[in-house]
Amino acid sequence: GILPLKTLQVDLGKRKYVITIGEGVLAQADKLLANVPGLEGLPIVVSNRKVLRLHGGALLKSLHRVFDRISVVKMGDGERYKDHATLLHIYNAMFRAGADRRSWILAFGGGVVGDMAGFAAATFMRGIPFVMAPTTLLAQVDSSIGGKVGINVDWGKNLVGAFHQPSAVLSDTGVLKTLPSRELAAGLYEVIKCGAIRSVALLQYIEENLAGILNCGARETENIVYQAARIKAAVVERDEKETGLRMILNYGHTIGHALEAATNYQRFKHGEAVAWGMIAALQFGRELGFLSSKSGARLQNLIRSVGRLPSLRGISCNELWRALARDKKFASGDIRMVFLRRLGKAEIYSGIDPRRLRRFLKDFLEANN
Repeated sequence: GILPLKTLQVDLGKRKYVITIGEGVLAQADKLLANVPGLEGLPIVVSNRKVLRLHGGALLKSLHRVFDRISVVKMGDGERYKDHATLLHIYNAMFRAGADRRSWILAFGGGVVGDMAGFAAATFMRGIPFVMAPTTLLAQVDSSIGGKVGINVDWGKNLVGAFHQPSAVLSDTGVLKTLPSRELAAGLYEVIKCGAIRSVALLQYIEENLAGILNCGARETENIVYQAARIKAAVVERDEKETGLRMILNYGHTIGHALEAATNYQRFKHGEAVAWGMIAALQFGRELGFLSSKSGARLQNLIRSVGRLPSLRGISCNELWRALARDKKFASGDIRMVFLRRLGKAEIYSGIDPRRLRRFLKDFLEANN
C-alpha cells in the first residue's frame, strides 16, 4: 500500500511553512494547499516541457479542482537557462496572463526551475507568494528548502538573488522513479553531504540501503528525503540568512562550485561536483588535522559506491583557482572552507593559507586525472 505522507515544519516565525513528503503528493496538491494563506489569486505554474509531460497531469488535475484558471509558463531545461533572458520570459508570460499582486507562482521542476521561479516570485511586483513542487532528488533535499533563489550571471553562479521563503513545499517522492540514474545519484550525493555534516545515522542508513535507494524503493526514498530535509530545515531555522551556521551546508561546495565553473557547467551535475568537492575537502582537511583517515575512508567509499563520477581530466589548476577566486565563499581574501571534525560534525574553518590550498589542488587534480 501507499505509505502515509510525512510532514516537516520549517519554523521561521511568521514565515513558517510545511514540507510534505511522500508518494502521491502532487495528486493531493489541492488539499495540501487549501489552508496555506496567500494562495487565493491566479496560480502561475513555472515548469519545463519534460516535467509537464511526465507529471503535469496529476498536478494540474488537482489544482483545477480549486482554480478555474491556471497559467502555465514553460522554460528551458538546464543550468544554462538560469539567466536574465529566462527571467524576462517568465515576467512577460505573467503579464500576458494578467498576473497581479494576488497571483502566486508554483515552481514545478528541479533546482533550476525552483531558483528561477522563486526569484521571479521574489521580484514580481516586489514579491508574491510561491510554492515549491521539486521533481528531482537534489531539489527535494536541498534547493527547495530555505528560500535561497537566484540566477547566474557572467561573473558566476547565484550572484544575483534573494532570500524568499516558499509558502509550502510539495515533495512527491513518486516522481523520482522517472529520474535518469545519473540524476538520482547526483541528488544522493547531497543527501550524503547532509549526513556527513549532521547525522552518522543517515550515513549508516544509506550504506545499508543503497540498492533500495538507487532502485527508488518507496520507503527508502521517502526516508532519505525526509531525513535530509529535516537536517536542512533545522539549520535554516537557526540561521536563515547564512551569517554563520548555515554555511556548513556548503560542505563540498567551495571546490565543487569551482569545478562546475572551470568546466563551464558542461561536465558535472551539481551533485557530482559536490561529491568531488567533498572528497577534496576530506583530503585537504586530513592535511589540516581534521577527520581521521578511517572515517574519511568510510565517507569516501560511500560516495564512490553511488556511481562513477565524471573525471577531472584536463582541468588545470589555474582554471580551478580562477573559478575559486570568483566564489562568494572566498569572501574578501579570507579563505573559508567547511571541514568535518568527525562524521556528523562540521565546522567552518577560516584563514586558510592560499599557497597551501593551491598546492593541494594541483596535487589533487594530478592524482585524479
